[in-house]
Amino acid sequence: MAPGAQSPQRVVCGSPAVAEIVFALGCGDRVVGVSDYTAYPPEARAKPSVGGLLNPNRERLLAVRPDLLVTQGRHEALAAFARTYGIRFQSVTLDTLADLDSAIRTIAETLGVAGQGRALADGLRGELTVGDRDAPPRRVLLLLGRAPGVWTGLSTVGRDTFLGELLGLAGGTNVFADATGPYPHISKEALLVRQPEVILEVHPGGLTASQQARLLADWHIFADLPAVRQRRVHVLTNDFLLIPGPRVRQTARLLAAAIGGEARGE
Repeated sequence: MAPGAQSPQRVVCGSPAVAEIVFALGCGDRVVGVSDYTAYPPEARAKPSVGGLLNPNRERLLAVRPDLLVTQGRHEALAAFARTYGIRFQSVTLDTLADLDSAIRTIAETLGVAGQGRALADGLRGELTVGDRDAPPRRVLLLLGRAPGVWTGLSTVGRDTFLGELLGLAGGTNVFADATGPYPHISKEALLVRQPEVILEVHPGGLTASQQARLLADWHIFADLPAVRQRRVHVLTNDFLLIPGPRVRQTARLLAAAIGGEARGE
């Protein structure tokens, strides 16, 4: 921010991750609007919603009179809208952990709290290596949102994603690190070839006990996989798992516990 310039005081956060960054920087009192599905921190839920990440409600945006709109990813139409109405616009990339580090520092600079940004980013960096360095890494398959009984349209994480990077920091080796794209689709035949030692099914937002039991029971047909044979198949339901924000430290610890922990009991 240029010397003497006033920092923005009425901020709209265009994604849950952006909201978590702004609040973690101590600037939650400046937030006048958030996107749909923003649920953390709890005080963010009380802020007016301005619609979704991809389809914000422009009338609601104007109604909260923002002087800064921060969003995630490229949104050329929204950037043009902001220019038309004299709203400062900032877009950050949040694909990888390096992106998150850069986004924290950039947003902090824009808000006039660069020192808080450095402290937050440096603190996160120091907390993310949580795996057992003395133990050999386990081969991990991470699946995103599979429905019970369904083995088509499977999605995993590739190398250049914050989740793929966290697997490595948590003591795992991503069995699909060489796949094309950040979130490649895979077949059940491909996962059989990769022979994972740990399987993590990610379902943010929670599942009933019976739904989790069904997901775990599905793996019995793959009894020859090391992860199934050794009872290292886990269903993870925490709401922060897919959000590339400051709570990646919790994600890293959760992954490390699942990868390096004891086999799941009956």
